[in-house]
Amino acid sequence: MSELLQMRAFATAVRAGGFAAAGRHLGLTRSQVSKLVQGLERRLGVVLLARTSRALSLTDAGREYHERVVDI
Repeated sequence: MSELLQMRAFATAVRAGGFAAAGRHLGLTRSQVSKLVQGLERRLGVVLLARTSRALSLTDAGREYHERVVDI
């Protein structure tokens, strides 16, 4: 799994407000985007997004990481 693709999926999900919208933008399924973000979280050892059945929200670690990733 490409680290850059994981970062892109994360940044797009944040900007789009969800995995489904990010998937439409990236040409991936919601599930693929979710798995990419989960892989990124596993690799980094932190939770970046708090998930509920209806929404995503950035954790503090996610907010900091997003600020760095957006420029990449």
